[in-house]
Amino acid sequence: MSIISCPSCKKRISSKAKVCSHCNYSLVEGATEDGVTEEQLASRAKLARMKQRYSLQMQAMGGIILFLTGILLWYFLGNRGLSQVSHFIELGIAVIGGAWYLVTRIRLLMFKKTDLS
Repeated sequence: MSIISCPSCKKRISSKAKVCSHCNYSLVEGATEDGVTEEQLASRAKLARMKQRYSLQMQAMGGIILFLTGILLWYFLGNRGLSQVSHFIELGIAVIGGAWYLVTRIRLLMFKKTDLS
């Protein structure tokens, strides 16, 4: 038995260990040349897809917030007799937010469609 460096976290572990005690990296046979098993590769791919989907959902939420901000500004500040430029800015914010939301939702639907196929 000797002490080796983990291929993933580079910390010292036993050569007899099947899993790194620091980062849970698998050191079993049947792994690729990086020391990663097929199961770990599949898990990493699934995690990457989940992160991408979450990112798209948060972008859609940002579009909704921007849209609602523009509408609320237009509604509450529009009756105060402010300049016409402020109306264009308020409605512009709403239009940009709405377009951002729609484009992101289309991207999310396309992303989900690739998950099914």
